[in-house]
Amino acid sequence: MVKGTHKIAAVVNPYSGNGRAARHWPEIAKLIEEMVGDFTFLRTERPGHATELVRQALRDGCERIISVGGDGTHHEVINGFFDGFLPINPRAAMAIMPLGTGSDLARTLRMPKGRDAIPHLVGDRVVAADLGRVTFTLPGGAGQSFLYFINTCHVGMGGAVVERVNRTTKKYGGLFSYMWGTLATLATYEPPFMEIEIDGYQLDQVCRDVIVAKGQYDGGGMHVAPNAQIDDGVFDVYVIGNTSRMFCLTHLPAIYRGRLTDYPDQVKYFPASRITIRSDTTVLINLDGEQPGQLPAAIEVMPKALNIVTASPLHESAEQETRAARKELAQKELEEAKKRAEEANKPPAEPSAN
Repeated sequence: MVKGTHKIAAVVNPYSGNGRAARHWPEIAKLIEEMVGDFTFLRTERPGHATELVRQALRDGCERIISVGGDGTHHEVINGFFDGFLPINPRAAMAIMPLGTGSDLARTLRMPKGRDAIPHLVGDRVVAADLGRVTFTLPGGAGQSFLYFINTCHVGMGGAVVERVNRTTKKYGGLFSYMWGTLATLATYEPPFMEIEIDGYQLDQVCRDVIVAKGQYDGGGMHVAPNAQIDDGVFDVYVIGNTSRMFCLTHLPAIYRGRLTDYPDQVKYFPASRITIRSDTTVLINLDGEQPGQLPAAIEVMPKALNIVTASPLHESAEQETRAARKELAQKELEEAKKRAEEANKPPAEPSAN
């Protein structure tokens, strides 16, 4: 991107990173201006404000939106690119400057933190990323709404963890905050029975958590979906069964290292494009570290829905072929499971008339 050729806005959440964004913004703003020339500064003042600011900026002709803050800010900015189901400006692109506590999206995009991110903010390495769109039930069952996510969606204990973490402090950093939240929630959380449909495959069981991933990281650095790609058109879905508290405690380090599939008797993996989940009990959901509502919910992939800047040629690497092969194998296994289920549900053949 040539200096001065695009209209740029920076959306800044001054409370991100326990105030880190506000403390460093004057210095960062000067460096960005040296790099790109004049840009519009938009400061958030309340929850949901970033979404409103981005929508207006795009309607005013901005073509590059820089999200300055943490994953919660990025989540709001992403939703600002849409008016309902339609993109406001399909040619516009988003860049992130990670200044939050978790910075999980930055890990997936290989975006460095702080001033090291500035050269990438106006770079030409842009990926047409997939998003997830979740239609969910509002708290207390007060109607329905929908939101987009780019990183992960959790249904179950992951929703309960985020609800706990977001009403306490994150001053000790993302990893510690989410680790504390996980352990505190694990002590009392009872896994609910869920009715899950994954691309037409029905799976009804008690689940501790269901993870639907487009990005690779969440929870302040947990490598939950190491094979996920933000531009391959499918989710990586992990259904974690009725695991015991002891299992969770003893295997938590492995889960943080991206080894969920090492336990096929406890965790089922599916590549999928649409998931619906319901339960007779109140089950919370988590979208990119935010907790907007509860089940029932429908989750669908929106291919190549958002242009976003990446700092790495990750999506052109040899790793992509390996990930694609693993997903193809998992897809074949899912199709075979569907066929077996259909065969099991067929009525017995009529006896011959002879």
